Amino acid sequence: MKEVKGRGSKGAASGLVALVFLVLGFQLAIFVVKVVDGPRFRVEPGMTVDVEPGMTVDAGPRMTDGAGLPEASEAAGGFRSREHFSRERDESQSSVASGKRRPTAVIVPVRTYESFAFDPNTVSLDDLQRLGLTLRQAESIENYRSKGGRFRTKTDFLKMYVVSDTLYARLEAFIEIARLELNTADSTALVELRGIGPYYARKILEYRDRLGGFQEKEQLLEIEGFGQERYDGLCDEIEVDASKCHWLDLWNASESSLARHPYLGTKGARSIVRYKALYDSTRWTLADLEHERVLPVENIEKLKKYIEIQ
Repeated sequence: MKEVKGRGSKGAASGLVALVFLVLGFQLAIFVVKVVDGPRFRVEPGMTVDVEPGMTVDAGPRMTDGAGLPEASEAAGGFRSREHFSRERDESQSSVASGKRRPTAVIVPVRTYESFAFDPNTVSLDDLQRLGLTLRQAESIENYRSKGGRFRTKTDFLKMYVVSDTLYARLEAFIEIARLELNTADSTALVELRGIGPYYARKILEYRDRLGGFQEKEQLLEIEGFGQERYDGLCDEIEVDASKCHWLDLWNASESSLARHPYLGTKGARSIVRYKALYDSTRWTLADLEHERVLPVENIEKLKKYIEIQ
């Protein structure tokens, strides 16, 4: 009787062990089926994952060109070329075919972009993103401008830490920084120029008024104390529209009006008035003024740009 009971206990224990192995085997089978069926993974932008055969990787929407290659995208601080993706795809396929390694999926965030003319001083946030910058990068540029920052040259745009060398290389030809037109600029616009504060902004406006407008931007050098160094610092930021100038009525203006002009002054104005009293109007020409030495030759040359009938 004891022998029968011993055999029964051993049989129960064997059955329990078999049940445990059965459950473990069932769980293992479920795991294998899931792997073979290809579980879907959500891969965050910029991640690189190893892919088993049949595995599906969900990298979100990707924009590709006609050859099935992703468009250039900004990654690792710059834009990656189509040739890079093509080479990477070919190397991956070759390695998989030779059995050297498992296929690898390189997930790179792909963003579309455009290239068009823009002024970094005025371009909108939306257009900056169209050009290839992220919203955060565009906001950095907007923040720089809101604090008084100004892009004076193309290379100033490159100095922004959010602008990579690759991005700048693509956009350089499209950067068009508007120059300040001297004959229409007000003091607010003038003080934004390099080296121009309120003092020289006022000087420029006063001199422009006395001239009747600038014919050339080099005339800024005629302002007392302006200096070549100051001019060199801003000459690329300004331009002159000579059509905005006013003609000087040399023969009919009053002596006080003539005296305000920088190329005449009090002495020149008085000489003109005396000359008109001595000669009839047929002799009222710049050539006669020069012949009679009424004015210095250099002043007459400058006045030619401001007198309609010479």
